[in-house]
Amino acid sequence: IISVLSIILNHSLFLYGGELSIAIYGIISRMLMFALFPVVGIAQGFMPIAGYNYGAEKFQRVRESINTSIKYATGFALAIFIIIMIFPEQIVSIFTENSDILKETPNALRIVFGVTPLIAIQLIGSAYFQSIGKALPALLLTLTKQGFFLIPLVLILPEYFGIIGVWISFPIADILSTAVTAIFLKKEIRQYNFAKKSKG
Repeated sequence: IISVLSIILNHSLFLYGGELSIAIYGIISRMLMFALFPVVGIAQGFMPIAGYNYGAEKFQRVRESINTSIKYATGFALAIFIIIMIFPEQIVSIFTENSDILKETPNALRIVFGVTPLIAIQLIGSAYFQSIGKALPALLLTLTKQGFFLIPLVLILPEYFGIIGVWISFPIADILSTAVTAIFLKKEIRQYNFAKKSKG
């Protein structure tokens, strides 16, 4: 999926924005990796806790660990979001001195990171299903953003909006994948409530 996405992205970037847009995405992709590090770290720490409590049928603790992990992961993502929204020029200047890239990248950076706080729900949700051994939901949620939403959006939107269509594909994919993850998690938590009532 990642290699296919990379090919499609590079094709759309070159077709609608030329080499400049490819250089801009190079900076954005590095920032995406950096921004995800703290949230991924929380998700990795969350997995053994959720898995242990789920196996012990301590469903209230599982629910609490989901909520706590999402809260702290969202906090980190929000801090990154604020920094990027306020200081995009300074961030871009770390990577290049090219005047054209310095001019064009901040706007693209703001668009791509437009809904960054939502990534917490995506990552914690997919990590949760991995931790309890539900392979199919975990796989689906892992592929949701890049495979189900981002690739089609990158293919379709630039035809109508040009290079901006590429950039807005990222926040739209984030919103859609977050909605799907939230639905899966909500359904799962309802099962906890049912199990608690059954035992009572």
